[in-house]
Amino acid sequence: MHAPSDLPSPSSERLRLMLDVKLGLLSVADRLRQNWGAHAAAVGLSPAQVTALLTLVPGEAVPMRSLAARLDYDASNLSVLVDRLERRGAVERRLDPGDRRVKALALTPEGERLRAAFWRALTEDPGPLAPLGAEDLRALAQVLGAIGDAPDRAEAAQASPG
Repeated sequence: MHAPSDLPSPSSERLRLMLDVKLGLLSVADRLRQNWGAHAAAVGLSPAQVTALLTLVPGEAVPMRSLAARLDYDASNLSVLVDRLERRGAVERRLDPGDRRVKALALTPEGERLRAAFWRALTEDPGPLAPLGAEDLRALAQVLGAIGDAPDRAEAAQASPG
């Protein structure tokens, strides 16, 4: 992705570099999302369905409201996704023993199989990161860790001139 030439340029070199990084990360994120989607399709699921399966823990039933919060989904949208997973035999709805008005969601053996098949294929495919060597991957992991693990520090650095 490139910055549109008809829009203003960043006011400093640091901001120009940050824009280049942002646009580069968005481009890589798009390629990673496509890779994720291809692996989901290979097991007959949508990316959202795979994400839901990975959020569930084998042997545990999670209230639908909790799953919606974990996925940052509206509960009504989650129902459609869960209906499809249930028809596929990947999950089952159960009554919550603590509150029988609450529906909980649990992986079935088929759901565990689909989850594992997706994960195995994803972890064995270098995808868009294939061109990077071990040293570059370690450096990238460190940089991404600094951004992802320390949002307060990143926001503080953004606020300070430099």
